Amino acid sequence: MRLDELRNANGPPGWLERLDARFKLIFALCFVVLVVATPLGAWRLLGSLGLFLALLIGLAGISVRTLFYRWASFALVVGFLTLMVAPGLSARAEHGLLAVILTLLAKNSLAFLMMLVLGSVTPWREVLRAMRRLGVPGVLVATLQFMERYLHVLLDELQRMTRARRARSCRRAGILSWRLLSGLVGSLLLRSFDRSERVHWAMLARGWDGTIRSLDD
Repeated sequence: MRLDELRNANGPPGWLERLDARFKLIFALCFVVLVVATPLGAWRLLGSLGLFLALLIGLAGISVRTLFYRWASFALVVGFLTLMVAPGLSARAEHGLLAVILTLLAKNSLAFLMMLVLGSVTPWREVLRAMRRLGVPGVLVATLQFMERYLHVLLDELQRMTRARRARSCRRAGILSWRLLSGLVGSLLLRSFDRSERVHWAMLARGWDGTIRSLDD
């Protein structure tokens, strides 16, 4: 699922979508920096940032249900990492272990939701063009563009491999076992290296010089 599916596509583009992508990118990064710099235990500031983010979500017309599902998947991973990291922090003695865990989870959630809001009101190509105009190194911009482009290619490849494995083993549709899934991921990794080499040689044969050009530039 792409980020642009978070917004209600039935309505016309809102004023957030019409803003300059550079301004939105800088604003989102400033918000994330402010969230990261928030000291532990500053619940009023975190609450204020959360209310402001909720206002942005309402103005952007983002699907709250889809946003919650994405946050829940993110919270599972970040929650596990927080449980591993929080006991070793020195702030645990001052604020308590529970406060440290909740603060880390809240800060990561706010930063993640802000990036989702940015992606929902700004197409990915506009974000990349804004990064180029802001002076971000071209190598980084090109890497991000190719990463987004071939991520969907690899996901399609994984789905074809999954269907082929089920067809050969006569398994019912459902969740694969860890042994089968690990084998599929390993095969996908090897295919990814092989595909990347073929794509690289094809790009060099077509005159690739490391600069991405588009009609919008």
